[in-house]
Amino acid sequence: MPIFAYREVYTMNYDFKLLNIGHSHHQGDWNYERVCSPFSRIYWVTEGRGEVTFVGQTHELRPGHLCLIPSFTTHNVHCDGAFGHYYLHFLDASRQVFDLYHQNQFPLIIPATEVDERIVRYLTRLAPELALKNKDPRNYEASTRILQGIKDFQQRPVARQMEISGLLQILLSHFFAQARPRTVSDKRILQALWVVNNDLAHVPSLDRLADEACMTKDSFIRLFRRQTGTTPTDYIIRRRITQAQLLLVSERKSVKQVAAMVGYENVSYFGRTFRRITGMAPMELVRQNR
Repeated sequence: MPIFAYREVYTMNYDFKLLNIGHSHHQGDWNYERVCSPFSRIYWVTEGRGEVTFVGQTHELRPGHLCLIPSFTTHNVHCDGAFGHYYLHFLDASRQVFDLYHQNQFPLIIPATEVDERIVRYLTRLAPELALKNKDPRNYEASTRILQGIKDFQQRPVARQMEISGLLQILLSHFFAQARPRTVSDKRILQALWVVNNDLAHVPSLDRLADEACMTKDSFIRLFRRQTGTTPTDYIIRRRITQAQLLLVSERKSVKQVAAMVGYENVSYFGRTFRRITGMAPMELVRQNR
């Protein structure tokens, strides 16, 4: 039986939940390292100057700009003097935006429009109780607080939930308006990607993937790299670790269980791979989010 049976049309059903929103003013005390959260952040800078470092690059945060930090993006933040910004922390329970982050290349810092500013101010007035009382990520990122935030959001009237979710989508859309898809046009590679992502715990061997694509293994690897910018092996590893991050913070399972769920029988090897990709051990992520 062929292992390929993918669909080219997807229905996007976003499920945004606003966890925190408010304005924060700092005087050289916005300095946190290796922050990695299960939710996404949007900052609107209003005064001063700050810095955010992710993927090995440091970006300046200036007034009048929006900054998006996707979920599970390890980053550092820093400011030397006065720095003010609005912050929005939101979770996409559908996890579809999480996939969009990886399927597209887009700017993480963009100029804020008048519409953006109005939306942020309106959301802040709409949910003043969501302002952070303690700005240290080690405090507000505990999984118990995130779960309570989700519960609180779901207790809001349905119309209010829809309004908030819609406004968050508008803000996010302004980043994706400048996105360039990580284009994969060859149907054989699209099929292989579907198979890999459909069951990360039981990914076929490269020989099997190449055979189903009616290609030699070497030709398959070369085509995969041309289409995706990476090798099949590296792609599989990164997708497994990404899924493991989601499972570790969203489900009460042990590291061993999560390792098995994403295709690793050897827990030690899983831990080494996890650290190489994320910069932290699996249990560090668990402790940071509990």
